[in-house]
Amino acid sequence: PGVPAERTQTTKMHVLRSNEISALDFAGKLHKEIRDGFMFAEVTNCFDLVQFESYGEAKDAGIVRMEGKEYVIRDGDVVFINGNKK
Repeated sequence: PGVPAERTQTTKMHVLRSNEISALDFAGKLHKEIRDGFMFAEVTNCFDLVQFESYGEAKDAGIVRMEGKEYVIRDGDVVFINGNKK
């Protein structure tokens, strides 16, 4: 059986222990298919994000920015990896 539509996307938190890792390498640590399908990362700072009720509200306010695969993730970043399914 398939997964119900309301459960097709998952959100997980991962804590990085490395000081310098690119968005693409981070995607690869999550899963090879995520790395292979990487398109861009949505990034915001955790302290900015907590001022809003939801991620969508923060996005609408313009505090979430798009970054490419070479972006180096920094301490306090909240990263959402966007990609295509293969």
